Amino acid sequence: MSQLQKIIARIQRREGPAIGFGRVPREQPRAMALLATVRDAAAARAALDAGADAVLFLAGSAALAAEQLRGVAGPKVAAGVSLPVLSVADAEKLRDAGCDFVVSPLETTDSAAVDVEKMGHLVVASESIEDNTLRALGPLGLDGLFVQRAHGPMKLSEQLGLVRLASFSNTGLVVTVDLAASAADLRVLRDSGAVAIVAPEGASAADIASLNERLRAVPAPRKARSESNQVALVPSLIGGHDHDEEDDDDGEED
Repeated sequence: MSQLQKIIARIQRREGPAIGFGRVPREQPRAMALLATVRDAAAARAALDAGADAVLFLAGSAALAAEQLRGVAGPKVAAGVSLPVLSVADAEKLRDAGCDFVVSPLETTDSAAVDVEKMGHLVVASESIEDNTLRALGPLGLDGLFVQRAHGPMKLSEQLGLVRLASFSNTGLVVTVDLAASAADLRVLRDSGAVAIVAPEGASAADIASLNERLRAVPAPRKARSESNQVALVPSLIGGHDHDEEDDDDGEED
């Protein structure tokens, strides 16, 4: 299981009621994980120090990405790479450099390059993807679907498109956001199936801290009025993995 998947699973779990006579104050949990888009190891380290859960390197090739990965990768670091094409040789280069997950399109990714037991994987998805294709993605055990959305307020039609991606694939969405996204905007993304957001390249430490605060300001999901009318639109566990079986072994909390 990738570190990214562990982080997302931990954030999705809500704390149960405290045991004892007194209430123990807890920090408000964040609604989703936060990824930062970076180009080099220095920017990646700065983003992680500022509070990003993971970093996503933009790279033109696996070789270039591997160089930067070696400056930040580690057993507990969720550092991924976005590539326009992914071959078996590319996947091996990235794994050797300590890559935790990779983002690539369906059409240009070699099937043999995807081995989620060795490295996490996210598939680039858009509203044009067919329903049958989405249904077929579920058993692959992907870390998520990567969705690049336009800036500005979301319309209901776009929200329903995101819900379709998440529910038909039974896979969580990792969605790009702009730095001006409000807590209300983030709530809509969470309710549409997003399990993580991606800050744009160039986000400062203050930007990352501000996004984290707005993620904490998102209220918990509303409970259904009754068990009989519950409809599962958002997958609670992405990729079909049993997260309780392989939980965080460092015991850290957000």
